[in-house]
Amino acid sequence: MISILIPCYNEENIISESINKIYNFFEDKKYDFEIVVINNASTDNTLKLLNKINLDYEIKILNENRKGKGNAIKFGLLNVKYNKVLILDADLSTDISELKDEWLNLDDSLLIGSRFLGDEIDSPKVRKISGFILNCIIRLFFDIDYRDTQCGFKFIAYENINSLANELSIEGFMYDLDLITLCKKKNLDIQEIPIRYVFNTNSSVSLIRDPLIMLFEMFKIRKRLKI
Repeated sequence: MISILIPCYNEENIISESINKIYNFFEDKKYDFEIVVINNASTDNTLKLLNKINLDYEIKILNENRKGKGNAIKFGLLNVKYNKVLILDADLSTDISELKDEWLNLDDSLLIGSRFLGDEIDSPKVRKISGFILNCIIRLFFDIDYRDTQCGFKFIAYENINSLANELSIEGFMYDLDLITLCKKKNLDIQEIPIRYVFNTNSSVSLIRDPLIMLFEMFKIRKRLKI
């Protein structure tokens, strides 16, 4: 049994195809699953499309009006049915097919999808360089050795997912680091796994605005950890 968690911000162009792909993937699986989509203050027709999709596929639609990926993920984790959760980007830049059935046997674990260990396709050079610099800063400040903390593909197996979610505090893109450091504090087994990532040109990450916000969020995490 697994919950698939998808944060959505202005994804009207791709969300229908993504949910269709996910349902096709689970068609021959022998275990229960749910799809939880968090509409994160979208200003396009994302919510309208989700309601239309829900006529054909059973999905749980949540609305989180506080903008920020961290807010969306936290709200989703507080409302999942199962204690095994796969977090995916709405564009399936890392495809649902990367999910392995044997992961459902894990407990107290966090699996981090890694572009560094796997394949990163079509990402602009400037994004690769900025990602490398960000990762160097993270490893320097936080005593962790993971080479890709920010990939959107993450699998969590934890008995009390709601309790874990309640302790998340970062609203934006650095939620990933917040989650990893929190899981480390709780002694979960954390592994970085190779994945195939295909860059989407409609990525909502801004290389001008977001790095400053990420640095601020990093300092908030350091403060929480009392580093």
